[in-house]
Amino acid sequence: MLEKKQSVIRNNFRIFRMSLTQALVVTVFGVMAAIGNMVLKLPLHIPGHRGLFIMLALTACCIMIRKLGAGTLAGFIGGFVTVFVAPGVKGIFAFSDFLLPGILMDVFISVIPIVVSKWYMIGTAAGLAHASKLLTMYIVGIILNLPISSLSLGLGVVLMSHLIIGFIGGVIAYFVCERVAFLRVEV
Repeated sequence: MLEKKQSVIRNNFRIFRMSLTQALVVTVFGVMAAIGNMVLKLPLHIPGHRGLFIMLALTACCIMIRKLGAGTLAGFIGGFVTVFVAPGVKGIFAFSDFLLPGILMDVFISVIPIVVSKWYMIGTAAGLAHASKLLTMYIVGIILNLPISSLSLGLGVVLMSHLIIGFIGGVIAYFVCERVAFLRVEV
């Protein structure tokens, strides 16, 4: 009798058409992304180097769950944890550092499922998702009425490092998920 009640609860709990187990795994990946962002405070002097752990966690989440909304939920949770625990100098804009890449990883993984088949395709998707953080910076710069030429030049230089760091994080996530494919959460 007790097992039947537990299965009813487990089967009726749905977030983004995910089971309770999948939602908990997504939450763990979101918190891992936030912790990786907070812990990695190395003076590497490379723009976007903290995004390595963010993209690693978000990409691994999307590969392991493969449900539309997994990356978005993980990004939302990671951004929420970061904003309320250690926002840093970005403040509330740190939320977009997680949410936008999560949304784009959902689009790449769920809408174009062939992306998951090759390591360079998932790396490219992760690099583009990581570079999406610059879109927020560009919009904030326009709102603050910064000169467009200097804003474009500054963000253009940073764009390449974001693409490369995101690519590396996606490739690492691909190979890690390939090794632990038996842990993939179905249902």
